[in-house]
Amino acid sequence: MRRPGWDARRRNKNIGTSKSGYGQNNRMQISESWAGVPLFYEKLKDFVAIVRRVGEREITILVEPVQPGFLHACTPDDIVQVLSLLPSKDVESISLVVLRQPKRKERLLSPVWGRLQYWSEIHQYTGVAIHLEAQPVETVQRWSKSLTPDEIQELERLAQDGHRVVSERRYYAVHTSLESNRSTQLYRTLPHEVGHYVDYLESVQDDENNDLYWSKPDQEKEAFAHRYATQFWEREKVAGHVPFERILNEEKLVAEGLALSWFTPSSNSVKAD
Repeated sequence: MRRPGWDARRRNKNIGTSKSGYGQNNRMQISESWAGVPLFYEKLKDFVAIVRRVGEREITILVEPVQPGFLHACTPDDIVQVLSLLPSKDVESISLVVLRQPKRKERLLSPVWGRLQYWSEIHQYTGVAIHLEAQPVETVQRWSKSLTPDEIQELERLAQDGHRVVSERRYYAVHTSLESNRSTQLYRTLPHEVGHYVDYLESVQDDENNDLYWSKPDQEKEAFAHRYATQFWEREKVAGHVPFERILNEEKLVAEGLALSWFTPSSNSVKAD
């Protein structure tokens, strides 16, 4: 629930800067605009906007076409199913879900499963947004064997998600698939990003607290979001609600202007770079 008098459009001055962690590990940087100009991940091309209901309210899902060799692992109705399982108070402020195709440079420098925008402006669509990035149909990621404790935990999570992790002589090879990508993004990334927003709402009461939230260590914020996603999975698995079969209503998607090739590997099988 939004607080009276609070305007999310007053973006924090630290968002998207090195102070919030952006660009700290990259010598090359992905161009990012600010001060009223769209951020790089707000610059969608030829996207299709569809509407879905989550509980008693509507959300807008923006779907960007994928490049050859990529797929959106989660369907719009997959996403709605998971959001509907989360507490309504935790998702009532989320207005947008963005299924986005990352650029090649972004994939090389800073590949991500998803991200949260505390306030987004994509053409006429505004509000709190969760992005889920299109992933290669099948790929092998190489992880160094010199891992931090946090990286070791993440590698273990990937294995739990269904990615095949193989210990090679000099590195770990993480073999991904449509099914394992879906598991990561649907059951972990999506609730993880919701968890970030829950943490934000619980922490911020006024402008002073807003600054305190952004000065909170990233590790602390990540720990909260990981905990939130883990609790979601454990709770809903016991209830028998997850995992569930992929919800792919072909007629409905085509009628809404979406291409099946954005979601199904049979018609999009060229390997990504």
